[in-house]
Amino acid sequence: MEHTEYRRIVSGADTAVLFIHGIAGTPRHFDPFLPLVPEGYSAVSLLLPGHGGTVRDFSRASMAGWETHVQRTVQELAAGHERIFLAAHSMGTLFAIEQSIREPKVKGLFLLAVPLRLGLKLRLAENSAKVFFDRIAPEDAVAHAARDCYGIDRDGNVLHYLGWIPRYLELFRKIRETRELLPRLNTPGMVFQSAQDEMVSPKALRELETAKSLALSVLPDSTHYYYAPEDRMRLEERFRQFLT
Repeated sequence: MEHTEYRRIVSGADTAVLFIHGIAGTPRHFDPFLPLVPEGYSAVSLLLPGHGGTVRDFSRASMAGWETHVQRTVQELAAGHERIFLAAHSMGTLFAIEQSIREPKVKGLFLLAVPLRLGLKLRLAENSAKVFFDRIAPEDAVAHAARDCYGIDRDGNVLHYLGWIPRYLELFRKIRETRELLPRLNTPGMVFQSAQDEMVSPKALRELETAKSLALSVLPDSTHYYYAPEDRMRLEERFRQFLT
């Protein structure tokens, strides 16, 4: 599956929407949302460095490189637009929160699966194995969603994945830093946590409550990557409201 950064800069647009995917993710996570962005808005869906390629490409990336890529894009959009909306998933939400504190032109946040507290479940290992070995039953919508949101080429050499350990240690540190930032967050936003999330703990909601500008919602039948049909309809409707 091809993973590419999407850019649509509209001449004279006063509003830009920036999408930021999660760790080992892909811009394709936001494919259902891109068509909902008004034609008069600029839109960018990032591909973070080290994503969209090999396991070794990902190992050679870094949290600092991801942060820089996001910050430079926000600065670029701020230079040509009056307001910016940030839509993000998982690790991408940590960058979105940070940038909304730094950049006054960020006027709204649309956050999915904010990982302020982790709660890894057995289903995560099961789905990862299905994706790794490419053995997914046609009716297994949750595993299909996990595969579609995975932005790294599969590698048969398990040892190559050892280079991922520093990246996840950096993620854990970023999570701790973001928890400390939350009381400073004033940007209004919508947050959607999934009740069946196999990575994020329900305790993350308690952390999010410290940011009074955020409206919190729970998607009852969705996981970290999979959105049940009713939850997806709700997300799309709320995203339209968010942009207007």
